[in-house]
Amino acid sequence: MKHLVLIGLLVLFYFTANYMYAAVVKSMWQEGVIPGAEHEYEAIAGLWFVTIPSIIAIILSIPMGVLADKLGKTKILVVTGLLMSIGLFLVGASQGLAMLSLGFALFAIGMQGIYPAVMGIIADTTPEERRGTGYAIYYACTVIGYPLGLIVGLLLAWRTGYTGLGALVLVFTFLVFTPLEKIYKTLPSKRVEGGEYKAKVALKTITTPAIVALFVLIFFWGIPWGAITRYAVNFLMDAWGVSKGTATIILTLSSISIIIGHIMGGILADRRVKKGDILGRVKISILGVTIGILVMLSFVLYPYPFGREELAVLLPPAILALAGMMFTTLAYPNISSVLSEVTRPEYRSTVFAVFNILNNLGWGLGPTLYGLLKDYYYTSLSPGLAHQEAIATASKYSITTIVLLWLIPLVIWILLLKLYLKSRIVESKG
Repeated sequence: MKHLVLIGLLVLFYFTANYMYAAVVKSMWQEGVIPGAEHEYEAIAGLWFVTIPSIIAIILSIPMGVLADKLGKTKILVVTGLLMSIGLFLVGASQGLAMLSLGFALFAIGMQGIYPAVMGIIADTTPEERRGTGYAIYYACTVIGYPLGLIVGLLLAWRTGYTGLGALVLVFTFLVFTPLEKIYKTLPSKRVEGGEYKAKVALKTITTPAIVALFVLIFFWGIPWGAITRYAVNFLMDAWGVSKGTATIILTLSSISIIIGHIMGGILADRRVKKGDILGRVKISILGVTIGILVMLSFVLYPYPFGREELAVLLPPAILALAGMMFTTLAYPNISSVLSEVTRPEYRSTVFAVFNILNNLGWGLGPTLYGLLKDYYYTSLSPGLAHQEAIATASKYSITTIVLLWLIPLVIWILLLKLYLKSRIVESKG
């Protein structure tokens, strides 16, 4: 369990560095490190620090996953950890756009590249009956990194923040590596730490029905999350008429409910598996997604009195929002657990690399789809409604449509009741 805590802290620090960007990008521009006028610097920064590095990193994530399976997951963890820390040091020392871009690119490559290795490591080194908890720790730390990144960005000068986080990533990369090396030596099969890798077998693994189903699931799972996380504040302002501050507080509280959902989902599923319920993870996920969809729809369609911000008025729909996020999130650690349990250990990082690309595509498509839907609904509604009412209604219809996309993962979870049993790999405990 100690190694899971260390992995969690490593994940927390690099996600904190990732999310810190939002709080410091203007300071970078004000210091002259980012060129451009006030109305254009965000586009320049977004292109060179986020979009281009993300595209490069996602393209490289499959080679990183293959290398993790071929050479050893702990070795790739160290390489990617070093890339992240070097990238953060370069950002902290940057004097211009070129050096900043290089720093963010190295960081992004490391961050995307470490994902398949970490996900494979958690599966390899955690017994099946505790695997949900292991993935819950990972996901909870990714969520905690969001508010922590904003806090660090607000409290520290951006150079100090990035340099300090680079040092923490470097230290914890090696703190994690030492116990992992010892754990891998005790595992029943050394194949999980590098060995004979066959591309044909890897391709066959990726195309098995259960894994393909999980690939489709994660793509459609990510679309609503991408839209909700990016535009939740705008939705509350447009649909409810509340201030940006109030909307931000509700979103912050929602992040806490998401953390609780990750932990509960992992622990509850682990308990079912420990009691001999092989399908426990699938059942918990079906239950969580079903309740989550219904509660989220209740929240989105709640007849909120526009413009009111009294606590008594805010509380009922806010509770629905928190509960919807929490119940839906019960499935998150179990998606990774089930994927790991239908994949041979020596190909786990490869599979998780493909999984990561589809997850990122879903999250990336979500905000665009929301914007297109809102424009469509507003155009349809505006002839018969006043502008503000049309905006509010279009926002509600758009989020409703987005939330209903979770029905696709729900159907896939139901299919997995059979697919998982057929594809599940029973690992030797000896």
